Amino acid sequence: MHYFGRFDEGALTRHPIFDGHCDGYTHAPLVDHATGSVHTGLSMNELAPGGSIDPHVHSFEKGFYILNGDVVFTVNGSSYQLGPGDFAAVKVGTPHAFYASGHTPVRWLQMAAPQPRPAGAEPDTFFLKDRAVPTQAAKLDLKNLNGNLLGHFDVDQIPPPSERKGGLQGLEGVFLKWMIDENFGAMHHRFLFIEYQPGVSIAPHDHTFEEAYFILSGEVEGTLDGKWYRAQAGDVLWTSVGCVHTFVNTSKEPVRWLETFSPQPPKENVFRFVAEWQKRARELEGAS
Repeated sequence: MHYFGRFDEGALTRHPIFDGHCDGYTHAPLVDHATGSVHTGLSMNELAPGGSIDPHVHSFEKGFYILNGDVVFTVNGSSYQLGPGDFAAVKVGTPHAFYASGHTPVRWLQMAAPQPRPAGAEPDTFFLKDRAVPTQAAKLDLKNLNGNLLGHFDVDQIPPPSERKGGLQGLEGVFLKWMIDENFGAMHHRFLFIEYQPGVSIAPHDHTFEEAYFILSGEVEGTLDGKWYRAQAGDVLWTSVGCVHTFVNTSKEPVRWLETFSPQPPKENVFRFVAEWQKRARELEGAS
């Protein structure tokens, strides 16, 4: 099973769970139960200038990456001024709040795992009695995080292909930045940044976890469950457990996307490449 769609700014609407607990906040689901997913809650979120989201906690984990705008993000009683390229993970039960501190809307891609329950189901978001939302904070200092899970990564930090080390064999033209994972402190998901150079491809394979992909720039051809797609900036793709998929950059420019995993991958056998298992089957069965 898989899904291919596109982010539509017109889909940004109020979030019913946050009614009475926010000002100027809208969101648009990208991947959830309605698209066939079981584990992934991917969404686009926007907060108008001067808007806020009251302090709250979730019974799920979430990670987010700031695409545009400036926001004061408060977590565990500490506040940080975040901007494009900043990211954070919020562990289960961790109090946090947002205030849009710039003159333009702040927009972020958000991943939630386990998948949040839909409106009307048992609640999994809860609001604090103290509704005060800090409106000022110092710019994010990665040397002073107070134990909170925050970071920064943007395209200026991508090394040239000739300087990349430690990549997968045959995928030297792929750049991968693990932003949020178990080493970062997350328990339920991964959030990563990927770039494919022109001509780079990955062989057909599947996983024991769901993946979601939000294209930031460039174009990539994807084949999911045998169906071909051309994805470009603003498109979103999702592959379920067992969905055989492959990607290739046939353009003349790099393609970049944000990708999520949920649940976190196992310690072994993360990739199941079709060709490798076909070869092994021939060896085991003695077929020519």
